[in-house]
Amino acid sequence: MLRVVFDSNVYISALLFDGPPRQILALAEKHKVILITSNDIINETASKLREKFSWPEHKIQQFVRQTSRLAELYNPKVKLSVVKDEPDNRLLECAVAGNAHIIISGDNHLLRLKAYENIPIQKPKYLTYLMEQKD
Repeated sequence: MLRVVFDSNVYISALLFDGPPRQILALAEKHKVILITSNDIINETASKLREKFSWPEHKIQQFVRQTSRLAELYNPKVKLSVVKDEPDNRLLECAVAGNAHIIISGDNHLLRLKAYENIPIQKPKYLTYLMEQKD
């Protein structure tokens, strides 16, 4: 089964809007892909929901609990410094530690890399396309 890491922007888009991010989160909920995450990714997402979107704390805690149950949780020991944006490095660390097959992000810093350690970095739409081809 495909092992996938979502960037915080993918979680946020899935929670707030319809479209590919919500569709790929549903794939994880239906156990069609294995979602991989870390406390750093969950905490960054929670922080953005709190600060940028003024989400109430009980909704944020619900997201944290659901994601922690849904995903395989990794806390990488190796710290990377591949890109300037530190949270993006945490994403790469998680992907390596969790033996991910793909990283899903809307972040141009990461998308420009195209891949890290042979792990492709793609937009959410790519994963919806890939899963349609498998069905």
